[in-house]
Parts: sequence; C-alpha cells; structure tokens
Amino acid sequence: MARGRSSPELISSVRGRPREIFVRTEGKMVSIRFLCMNAVLSVLLVAGQATAGSKPRTVDATAARAVAATPMKTSELERMYAGRTWKWKTGGGYFSGESETRWFLPADSKRFAGWVREGKARYYGEGSWYAMDGGKVCMNARWGGKRSSSHAINCFLHREKDGVIYQKPTIGGKWYVFRHNPVQKYDEVQRLISGDLASREVARIKDIR
Repeated sequence: MARGRSSPELISSVRGRPREIFVRTEGKMVSIRFLCMNAVLSVLLVAGQATAGSKPRTVDATAARAVAATPMKTSELERMYAGRTWKWKTGGGYFSGESETRWFLPADSKRFAGWVREGKARYYGEGSWYAMDGGKVCMNARWGGKRSSSHAINCFLHREKDGVIYQKPTIGGKWYVFRHNPVQKYDEVQRLISGDLASREVARIKDIR
C-alpha cells in the first residue's frame, strides 16, 4: 500500500498578478523545486507518484468518498491548524493563532511564517493564513530569496465524514486522505506539529540574505 501524503502547493505571481501552480499526486513527497526567472519566484512542492500497482479506480473511490463528505467548518479548521507547524520534507510553515487586523486581509486572518530549501538555496515566506466555511484554508504570503521575491497564495479544501478528513488543492490535484479514522502513522495530519518550528529559521534566512 502506498503511504499517502499530501504536499503543500505554493502559488507564484507573474508581473504582479498571482497565478496558482499545483503539482501533486498521491504518495510521499519526494522533492521541492524552485525556479527563479525574471525576478519571479516560482515555488513547486512536488509529491511523488503512487506505487506502480495503484489503479485509477482507487483514486476515483477516494474522490467519490470526499465528494460525499461534508465541508469542514471554519472553527474546525482553526482548531486543526492554529498554533501548529506543518512540516514539509525540506521546510515547514507555522500557522499562528495570533490575529492579523489589516484592512485588506480577510476577517480572522492569522500570522503565517514558512521556509523551504532547495540545495544550498533558502527561501522564506511571511504573511497570513485564514480558514473559511466550505472547508478552505489559505496561506497568503510573500516569499523571498537572495535575489527576488514573489507574492504567493496557497489554498486547500477539506471535507470530513465519520472522522476521516479529505484534502485537495483548490486548483488541480486530487482528493486524498489527510487523516484516517483511526489516525495512521503516515497520515499527513501527523505532520502538523504543535508549536512554532518555522519562525526561527525564517529569521536566520533573512539575516544571511
């Protein structure tokens, strides 16, 4: 059986206009790639392929169960993410419980800080995150490297039924099980670690730019 893990998609902007980029399949995350061209930062967090023995109908069955499930409420999503760091293979993002009160942010936005690495390069992101009824969680941040930065928006949908949570990127990607019931060792929800494991690395990366 493949060990299903999600991977966060990050969204790049081109000439100031954000566009969403999602690269994910079922299976474990195998790499994170960064393409910096024309002062535009593109961030791709890539998931690996499912095992060769996986059949399309397995994916379809997961999608069918997800569609039959109920979108999670804002309060449920905030309980799941707030005060935790989502650990990625080469980085992580911290979802603070501290509210951001800027006029241009959605209501109940909270501070977000994240970092990723690709080889010797390090990138950091700072901004906000928010949850919405309908099962959506979004990260709205500016990601910077040594020579460039770019605004990034990253959203996921969540649905739940009988204690099982399904997740998918808002654009592209496929539904996968984020949390089984009972929770399994390799569920992606296990990567949501209590505490801020990202801000210190963000500060370090900013100091060496």
